[in-house]
Amino acid sequence: MKFENFRDWLPARGYWQGNQAFIDWCFMGNKRLTEPFFDDTISKRCREPFNLLFRHQTPIEFLGELNEFSEGLKPSGFIFHLSRCGSTLVSQMLAALEQNIVISEAAPIDFVIRRGAVPEELRIEWLRWIINAFGQKRKAREENFFIKFDSWNTLEINLIKRAFPDIPWIFLYRSPVEIIVSHIRLRGAQMVPGLIKEILPELSFEESIRMPPEEYCARVLQKICRVVLDLLVSGEGLAVNYTDLPNAVNETVLKHFKVKLSANDLEKMLAATKYNSKSPNLNFSADSENKKKEASAAAVSAAEKFVKPFYDELEKIRKINLRAAIH
Repeated sequence: MKFENFRDWLPARGYWQGNQAFIDWCFMGNKRLTEPFFDDTISKRCREPFNLLFRHQTPIEFLGELNEFSEGLKPSGFIFHLSRCGSTLVSQMLAALEQNIVISEAAPIDFVIRRGAVPEELRIEWLRWIINAFGQKRKAREENFFIKFDSWNTLEINLIKRAFPDIPWIFLYRSPVEIIVSHIRLRGAQMVPGLIKEILPELSFEESIRMPPEEYCARVLQKICRVVLDLLVSGEGLAVNYTDLPNAVNETVLKHFKVKLSANDLEKMLAATKYNSKSPNLNFSADSENKKKEASAAAVSAAEKFVKPFYDELEKIRKINLRAAIH
């Protein structure tokens, strides 16, 4: 199979067929990934006539051959997050510039990371391959490459760091009660018992569904915080609070990623913040106060009991980093 035939294609989905892992590919042409989420772009492209008529499906090992044939851009930075805390805003700001490749919560990356039955060394190899495939330059101007992981992928941050030990990363977080309120309104996959079994394996399914949803959400947030906090305490990564967005992107995040942009580029990124990051056809409207007012006693209690101590530690680290940046 000729690698040139895949120049304008991207991995769209990973799946198993028997004991063999496969990758579905989607023809992108000259289309950039500018929608809020990777799957938004892929679902649109896959409904187009060409992708309905022609498909590439390859064993996952083909990614390894592509990796040897064509080295893509090295990732400029990784974005980890607690969920519902501004990570989509950050990725949309970065995607506003044509020189940036931004992969936002791509299903094929999640497929590779969460293959618990696959030996860790093989998962690391697959992860390097899949990210190299996403980093292939399809436009001459592309020079920066960012990946926003699903929030639950943060639980595997040590595996990701083993695959890419020298890539700078940030962790976005927010007042836990606001996150819980957002998930009670519309739960993400990680907050629905049974959908992502690896997230709270210490709980049986019966225990999970009997648990108040506010507590379940808080326990998930606690577990993510616990994993990432150990690394942040050791001096790795950059903690970014939702309250510092969007200015933190231009003032501290890009510096952390060692990415330099022109004043005009920075203005373009800020212009993107006028719109709702998940629904770009709508204007942005701050909702923190409404979420605080909407919070039930159960949400407040769960946030205080399970997440607030970790949130406070994150705040300490963030303030230390800010003081260091000033001096």
